[in-house]
Amino acid sequence: MSDKASNEMSLRRATIYAAIFSIASYAIAAGLALSTGLYTINIFADPILNLTVPLIILSVGIQIINRKLGPLLIGLISAALYAVSFLFFVAIPLVLIALIVELLTRLMGYRSLKAVVTYTCIAGGLEGILSTLLALYMIKVPAPVVASIYIWIGISIAMFLESAVMGVIAYFITSYLIKSGVVK
Repeated sequence: MSDKASNEMSLRRATIYAAIFSIASYAIAAGLALSTGLYTINIFADPILNLTVPLIILSVGIQIINRKLGPLLIGLISAALYAVSFLFFVAIPLVLIALIVELLTRLMGYRSLKAVVTYTCIAGGLEGILSTLLALYMIKVPAPVVASIYIWIGISIAMFLESAVMGVIAYFITSYLIKSGVVK
């Protein structure tokens, strides 16, 4: 098999894995949101739910794919799933975040604790903040609610911290999968 054919197979496999992890994350996010009765009712609760198990699944997926374009594929497939569900306030930020995480992973790597916590923290924090701001804009919330800087600082810090914790959890899950031989 030529080198080019090997790369194409690798990209094909990465795309399949990206689809599996994106669908799993989306399904868990929908299940969490629907089971708690918070789906698009509370624009602050929806991103926080997405920053738990769904974020861990996406982070594990990036580590398992462990190659260029992996984060971009996961981000674009996830964004498409949310767009099909008419959740544009989540889909639009995911495209931007996919590009940022793709660049970060090329600089830092995919599997080190520092890299995983960094890109999970940035991805989760930005997704939480951007999707909340976009949702506020889309439902035309009055200016005083949007203008409270103290609320935004508190929520932003909470989203970044929660995402960092999810990054640590994702790192240890993937490390276990690698050590046990499930993932190479």
